[in-house]
Amino acid sequence: MGTHIDCFIPKENNYSIEEIKEKLKSVFHRLKSEYLHLEKHGTFKENVNGEWWISLIPAENGNPEYITGEGDIFSINIYDKTICFGAIERFSRLYINDKNVSRELFKILLELCNEFRSSDKILIGAGGFGETDYIGEIAFNGGRFEQICNKMTELNGIPANDLTELKDRSWYLKK
Repeated sequence: MGTHIDCFIPKENNYSIEEIKEKLKSVFHRLKSEYLHLEKHGTFKENVNGEWWISLIPAENGNPEYITGEGDIFSINIYDKTICFGAIERFSRLYINDKNVSRELFKILLELCNEFRSSDKILIGAGGFGETDYIGEIAFNGGRFEQICNKMTELNGIPANDLTELKDRSWYLKK
């Protein structure tokens, strides 16, 4: 289930490119041991360094302006009303502990989200196979977090209440 992980949160503030880089770097420094654990035991081996490239994509051809970036195995897309974090680890890594990375992976994703929100709202979904593609388009086009949650419920049913339920459901929601 899912080739990667997508996390959506409401966008509560506007950030400059420099503020975004500082927030992302702060998470890396606080959770460096978790990043190193993922490097050692995760699927994708690389030298983690906490460096991100961040770019403003200007509006053109009817598409809205947004900010995008990548760092280590993670990505960020900041849209008008929603922020999306991604991880290239398989979605099943959140609940199958065969290589003992679920705790570290979830902790990093949660901390990345926490750095950009004051509410507890978070949607974590199985990316790939179209499971989050549609809601990603809604976010890209200015959709609110509530719209994304409603569409995810329509497409995938009731969300998991905790990570242990993810083996039977393709998404988690905390409102």
